[in-house]
Amino acid sequence: MILRGLPRFRAQTSWSRVASRTSRRARVGTAPVATSRWFESMCFAAGLGMAGMAGSSRLSCEDPKMRRVNVARAADFADGDLRQVRIVGTMDGAGDGAIMLAFIDGQFYATGASCSHYSAPLAEGVAAKDKMHVVCPWHNAAFDIRTGQPVRGSGLEAIPTYQVSVEDGNVIVQVPYVMDDFVAPAMSQRDPADERVFVVLGGGAAGVAAADALRQEGYKGRILLITEEKHLPYDRPVLSKNLGKAYDPASLSLRDEAYFKKHEIEVKCAARVKKLDAGQKTVHLEGEVLKYDAALVATGAKPRPLPINGFDLPGVLALRTPEDAQQIAAACQPGKKVAVLGSSFIGMELASTLRRRGCDVVVLGMEQVPFERVLGNRLGEALKAFFETKGVKFFGGKTALEIKKSGSSLQAVLQSGEVISCDSIVVGVGVIPNAKFVQGAEKAPDGSLVTDQFLKVSGVEDLFAAGDVASYPDTCGDRAGLMRVEHWDVATSQGRFAAKNMVGKQERFDQTPFFWTSLFGKNLRYVGHCKEFDELLVDGDLQKLNFVAYYCQKNEVKAVATMSRDPVAVVVGELMRMGKMPSVADLKSGKASTAGLAAQLKQSS
Repeated sequence: MILRGLPRFRAQTSWSRVASRTSRRARVGTAPVATSRWFESMCFAAGLGMAGMAGSSRLSCEDPKMRRVNVARAADFADGDLRQVRIVGTMDGAGDGAIMLAFIDGQFYATGASCSHYSAPLAEGVAAKDKMHVVCPWHNAAFDIRTGQPVRGSGLEAIPTYQVSVEDGNVIVQVPYVMDDFVAPAMSQRDPADERVFVVLGGGAAGVAAADALRQEGYKGRILLITEEKHLPYDRPVLSKNLGKAYDPASLSLRDEAYFKKHEIEVKCAARVKKLDAGQKTVHLEGEVLKYDAALVATGAKPRPLPINGFDLPGVLALRTPEDAQQIAAACQPGKKVAVLGSSFIGMELASTLRRRGCDVVVLGMEQVPFERVLGNRLGEALKAFFETKGVKFFGGKTALEIKKSGSSLQAVLQSGEVISCDSIVVGVGVIPNAKFVQGAEKAPDGSLVTDQFLKVSGVEDLFAAGDVASYPDTCGDRAGLMRVEHWDVATSQGRFAAKNMVGKQERFDQTPFFWTSLFGKNLRYVGHCKEFDELLVDGDLQKLNFVAYYCQKNEVKAVATMSRDPVAVVVGELMRMGKMPSVADLKSGKASTAGLAAQLKQSS
């Protein structure tokens, strides 16, 4: 009996080889979970993720030499099981490797073992059976388990798939002699006869994912990707975690010039958009007007300026671009005293990074504890204590009224009258959606573009929005409300969904918001959307940073934060998306538990 899963074109990547050498034990299931977490934090610190493999795929269209491997007994699998299996090399030259074996609705599927984002072991993730996806346990990227295509989140490369059969109760997988971790996604080629013009504005996560997805969805017309930055699209989240990577922006590139040329995606760098006229379907650049058939606004957001005197003084810095990161790195050398204004995610990531560089760091936050607006006081207190063990000083409930120059130093004058002297000030107090240039489209009070569930801008034909610039229908219960999420995972996914709908598909964006951060090597996941909560249920120990925290309102779990408890966050994300998340009452009574969530997902799909 031949089951689903077909061999695909082979691709070799330099990052694939690095991952193979560095994380072989983690990937073949012989290392403890701690190894995977260490590897993830090292990837963050090194900036090795999608950017590490940019443009390095090399396709081989000839049929590779194959071998048949007995990998398991069929009777050992229950529905929804994911297992990582080591493929041992042979004396006749076959290399070793690893696969993920999945058993879904009575059929076996075999794919590559690792996520193409940061090489997380996919078998430690979950199967979303209703969509036939496997979901990465670290960062919520998802791949079609039948084709290997990336379908959600931050993995841009596909994973290989392999032919599977069951013979005399044994699961037999056909694999090539040379196994690669990742393969190039299937892409259509430009057809000169297709005169349509699709414009993608923005070179961030949503923009590059949309350009990719247009070709993956069979679009053969002209694609223009326009970015105001002088760099090709790059892995922006790395900057706040590794300032040194900014000195080599090409190492952060998500796709290189050869990739865009191969797939005939025209990239205009350092191009400022003066106006998008939604009624006339035109994009106005300096000295050029482009007429489009469909357009995607994925221009993200810009750092919010502080409305105080002295904000523009030399030494007062904010982070968005590699050039910004270079300025921060140059100013914040070991031994320098740095004040970070802002105690949410970008501010605390920078505080972690600067302290690891050897700076004397003080954080000034309007909140009483870090992350209080999102994570609440209890978890914020635990994270404050953790930062203090690393030498970061935190002053909560503080507002800067003015920044002054005093000799070679800066002074932050606080509302309380206190004065904080430092060498540099780094500002991380939020962002503003970058959609001011869009005319003739509905906007939310914060200036973002209002979209429907298909990410189409409300009341406008053939205009879409994705990422930080989009306010879209709430996917977490309040269907009448709008939400705007400022994170890489959502932006990348929305870019893909918008591209599908630009080519005429009607696919509703239903993903549960997912966020992650890395703080002194500790990884925090947050899934859901919770504006306010009336109860916090904690499974685990907040002080030890080993927990699952349930944010509850009116007997409903609105969001979940986790540390050291993978893959709970991605399990919760799938249950929320399906409307199957247990109630607060069931969690309190013991009818439902953290330990049982994965089993519930298997039963619910």
